[in-house]
Amino acid sequence: MAVTIVVPADREMQPVSEDSPILLRRITDGLDGEPYLHVTEVPARHHIGAHSHSETEVMIVLSGTAKVGDTECPPGTLLVIPANERYAVDAGDEPLTFAVVRPKKASYEFESE
Repeated sequence: MAVTIVVPADREMQPVSEDSPILLRRITDGLDGEPYLHVTEVPARHHIGAHSHSETEVMIVLSGTAKVGDTECPPGTLLVIPANERYAVDAGDEPLTFAVVRPKKASYEFESE
C-alpha cells in the first residue's frame, strides 16, 4: 500500500445524496485490508440524525464545532464512537468539517427520532 496524501484542495467533495446538503470525500474505501477514511462537510446548524455503524469510528473535528450529546467539540477534538453506538451530531454556528477513520468499511443503521 502506497502512502495516500490528500490536501484540502484535493478533496473533491460530493453530496452524500441528492437531497442532502452534507458533502463527503472518501479517501480510502476500507476494503482489501485498508482502513476506511472520509472527510465530511456539514452546513452550520445542521442536524445529523441518530445513527450507528457496524465498526468502531474515530472522528476528528477539523473546523467548526460539533455537538455530540451534551458535549461541545471544538476543532482538534477526537471522538471514539464504539461499534453499534447510537449517536447524533449537530453542527454549531459555523460549517463543520470532520474526518472519520474506521478499521474497515461499515454498514449504517439510521433510526427515526
